[in-house]
Amino acid sequence: MMDVVTDLANWKSRAADLDPAVAAEVWTDPSAPASVLRDPPAGVVEFLLGDGAWRGSLSAVLRNPALPMSVLAMLAARARGRSRAAISRHALRAGADVPRLIAAAPAITAAELGKVVDGLRYGWEYRRDPGAAQAMLAKMVRAFTTSSDIRCRALAAEAFPLIVGPRHRYTKGEVSATKLIADPEVAVLVALARNHHVRVLPESQDGLAVRRALLGHSAPRVRATARRAGIHVLDSHIFAALSAADGRPVPADPAASGVELADPLDDPVPSVRVTAITGGIPEQDGARWARVLADPSPQVRKAAATRGYFTPSFVWAGLAEDPDPAVRAAVAHSRWAPAELQRRLLSDADPKVATAAEARDPLSLPVRVRPCLPAEGEIMLPVSFTHDQQFRRLDLTAVTLTLTQQHQLAIAARTNAEARAEARARVIARLGTSRAADWVANRWERWCDVFAVPAPAHSMIGLEHRLAAPFVGSATADDRVTGVLALFDAVLGLAAAPGFAMPDHRPEHRSDALHTSAKEQNEQEAADLVLLTGPWGTGLAPHTGHRGHRVRTTHSRRTTPVDHRGTAASRPSGLFAHQAHQH
Repeated sequence: MMDVVTDLANWKSRAADLDPAVAAEVWTDPSAPASVLRDPPAGVVEFLLGDGAWRGSLSAVLRNPALPMSVLAMLAARARGRSRAAISRHALRAGADVPRLIAAAPAITAAELGKVVDGLRYGWEYRRDPGAAQAMLAKMVRAFTTSSDIRCRALAAEAFPLIVGPRHRYTKGEVSATKLIADPEVAVLVALARNHHVRVLPESQDGLAVRRALLGHSAPRVRATARRAGIHVLDSHIFAALSAADGRPVPADPAASGVELADPLDDPVPSVRVTAITGGIPEQDGARWARVLADPSPQVRKAAATRGYFTPSFVWAGLAEDPDPAVRAAVAHSRWAPAELQRRLLSDADPKVATAAEARDPLSLPVRVRPCLPAEGEIMLPVSFTHDQQFRRLDLTAVTLTLTQQHQLAIAARTNAEARAEARARVIARLGTSRAADWVANRWERWCDVFAVPAPAHSMIGLEHRLAAPFVGSATADDRVTGVLALFDAVLGLAAAPGFAMPDHRPEHRSDALHTSAKEQNEQEAADLVLLTGPWGTGLAPHTGHRGHRVRTTHSRRTTPVDHRGTAASRPSGLFAHQAHQH
């Protein structure tokens, strides 16, 4: 007895650990006592639904067969985002474990459950074992339709196929809309109205009774959802419209078909009257548009501006002078409103209306140039994706490069061309297929666009070929191309320089040559750096002590001013964050 008490105390102490990640391991152990598993602390629940969903702790807890259903139901009810998806995926993969489906129902969507039902009805599960699939369908229909949980019954009303009749077809996975329509919960009826199978119910007495019950329900949510779903449109109406378009009109009597098509504009609830606009009012129906314009609810008048594609001009003019500022702001922000009305609203007394009109007015939009224009005394660097000072200085050279400097670079690059070619080959071999090599190749593709240099490299070929491709035929290139290739050599030299923190800062993704430290770099690597950066460093690299223009570097949509020394005023979060090596 003492050992049992001691063991229980140990489990409780582990579950009460201050680190929620350590405490959550108790709920992954099948041998944990049920008394401990039934009462998880609030910190453990928050961890499982937060970071634990990304670390895999939540999946390990869900795989525990000893996890109580009450804990699973609590997690499913509070789950959002990734944690909700993980719980739903686990419950739907559980196979014949219907109780877990019921417990995880708050985390399951109707679309996800519908896929499982379709697979059991005529998918792979049915073709593999029809008897087991039908038995599973019967269990699911009985469990979801008879559950006391409103969410379960709502899922049954929206995800399962519908029939009309006094009872469900369990083995076929079909639920009776006649029985579901008698449910007292509004959420179940709203889910039933969203089920697309309602629109294909037969136009029999029972099928029309289901439609009338949804369209005439006392709850506004049910009536609005039914109108949006279009269940008031029968097959006979569609056939009559197609016959009229074909030149053979067939009269369609709504009363004879059994569904009284009352005008939703007569409904006392604004949300239902909005469905008349979303459903589409013909532009020629001026009487109904006049009713919309004179509606006492701003919600209905606002819907005419935000959702009315066929809104006539006199309605737009009336909405632009509406006393409610929310309606005028909707007109100012609408993509269908006349431009002259939106320009008139620029001088509206309400600041929100004027701001909305200014956001839509093309003459008020600022001119956006990429790269954007720098401020006075600053220079724009279109490519600066690193915090390293040497690379920033190289960016400064690239953006301020003139034809004279390109000529100087070409002259310097043609000296020791063979030695630099050998050094280039060694550097490319050292970079291998690391992320640093891919970073350099992508940088070259951007520079080819900046300097209008032919880019023979392609993203589908290997990294080594992409790094070597710009230098193919460089011996016969003109001064402009040769000068740019000298800057490319400088990028290679800096990327593989000894002592530099590589952009590929994760060791598991580096090539073998990048695992060595700066002290273990040999003299050959240092000589390669001097050869490749020589043409740029002799006369074009910005000096450290020079104070000239301020430089604005762009990283996506963010800009950071730096000077010629490469010091950033506020460093953006670049692709590779590392400390620069001082040369």
